[in-house]
Amino acid sequence: MPWGILEGKSGLAHVPGTALLEQEFTGQGIHHLEHLKSTIVRGEHIILVPQPSDDPNDPLNWPLWARDLLFLLFAYCCLLCIGGIGPILSLLTLDLVAEWGISFTDVSLLTGYSLCTTACSGLFISAVTHKFGKRIPLLFSMTCAFVGTLWGGFAQSHGSMLGARVVQGFSVAMFESVFFAMVGDLYFVHERGVRIAVVTTCVAGLSNIPPVVAGIIATDLGWRWVFWSLAIFLGVALVLAMLFGWETAYNRNPIFDTDVASEDLLDTLDAKRAAEADHVENESPTATTKQEFSATATSTESLTLKRKSFAARLHPYSTTYSDRPLWRLAIDPILVLGNPTAVWAVMLASFPTLWLVAINLLIAQIFSAPPFLLTTRQLGYMSAGPAVGGTIGSIITGLLSDPLIKYMARKNKGVYEPEFRLLLVAPAVALSAIAYFMFGSFVEQGKSPVVMATLWGVAVAALQFIMMAVGTYCVDAYRASSVEIFIATMVVKNFLFWGFSYFLNDWVQQWGALRMFYCIAGIQIGLCLTTIPLYVYGKKLRAWWHGKPANGST
Repeated sequence: MPWGILEGKSGLAHVPGTALLEQEFTGQGIHHLEHLKSTIVRGEHIILVPQPSDDPNDPLNWPLWARDLLFLLFAYCCLLCIGGIGPILSLLTLDLVAEWGISFTDVSLLTGYSLCTTACSGLFISAVTHKFGKRIPLLFSMTCAFVGTLWGGFAQSHGSMLGARVVQGFSVAMFESVFFAMVGDLYFVHERGVRIAVVTTCVAGLSNIPPVVAGIIATDLGWRWVFWSLAIFLGVALVLAMLFGWETAYNRNPIFDTDVASEDLLDTLDAKRAAEADHVENESPTATTKQEFSATATSTESLTLKRKSFAARLHPYSTTYSDRPLWRLAIDPILVLGNPTAVWAVMLASFPTLWLVAINLLIAQIFSAPPFLLTTRQLGYMSAGPAVGGTIGSIITGLLSDPLIKYMARKNKGVYEPEFRLLLVAPAVALSAIAYFMFGSFVEQGKSPVVMATLWGVAVAALQFIMMAVGTYCVDAYRASSVEIFIATMVVKNFLFWGFSYFLNDWVQQWGALRMFYCIAGIQIGLCLTTIPLYVYGKKLRAWWHGKPANGST
């Protein structure tokens, strides 16, 4: 029972997710797994999890700088699609109400239907991702983002804008779900924390910067230029995605996936590596031996060990990554909800994000009225609060996540348990209480918008801790099912956004900000506390889920 985590009694030789990060040192030296691939990080000897194959096309074999550049390209696209497309209308509410004579709810529904489209497209994105990889959904998403944004700038009516928002909605699903799983494609366990922090920064931190700029553009150039300016950046992103958004999925031999297997493959893989090393050492440099060795190596094997050319990497389609039919892959995000951990992830990621979207949809209604009387430009400035808060939160979580799990693994005889990641939810409880209780109270008191923007930033910082815990835990504990879990989260979350957009404006008007945000604070804290039983029973759940007949993995 390491660190309070109950051991599973499923009969599995190895519970998926559990991994050996550090080798034990004995009086005779390092433990017996000396042939596994490893690295040195700040003086610590870390076993690579999962183990990379011998194929240079395996993303885990790419140089770290190449993986990071590809990752940053996806982060740039994510920032534009989630930060630009998602909240773009929150600051244009007053302009659209005045130009088309519509209500606050009508403007909220423009975002609501966009989010509904995102939710509906999620199952399709999930199926295509598993079947054909991540490059096709990436190109589809960026194309929809560019076309929908360009359309929005030319929209002459509420109905036309609704059509543009629907097209934009198709672009967001990729980055709200699959982007998290891509971290598992590109990085080892000990490298994922910082990268997940970057993902959460793009989703909930820096994504608040575009609204700041949008407020200035709308005031100086008109609201249409907000769309056209975003379309310029999206056009650049589309070209970069076509040229450098390479496929990150890879058909790796299961023996290398030491973290997701139901048996302990370390000894088997170590023996395989040792046999290969002995074979090379025993090679005689005679012509006969070289000829015999050449005969044992097939020509196809030598071809597979060559890095694909740049032209080959530009192809949208490379191969299939699943033998299952598309219809079956499309319903996997629904079936994965049979796992209590998936339900926890969906609830804990959905509602805290929903409350921030609620603030986004309500700021024009709350802060353009007395006693605040803010203009469009000033409403844009308020988004600086969540941008700063989210960035600071992501930096802190990024600095804490990987060192924390390395420390806990070291104290656990080198064995890493994904439940170690869940401790990051604890700060989120305190930050959520401060943010939402005080936000509701201070709105009623008419406090300075600067104070309100600061509390908005604290709420986003709380979300960073939650998303870091959820994202890293699902990738590490259920990497084989992580896409389905994130898709399920995205679908539920966006349907919630859509539903809430019908009554959010009336809710705050009827209840008042104090009562509304007190209610939100209570729900948020209650959801965070459900992490405690998951921490204790998480390993048992992992063993149970993997041991099911259909095991829920995809």
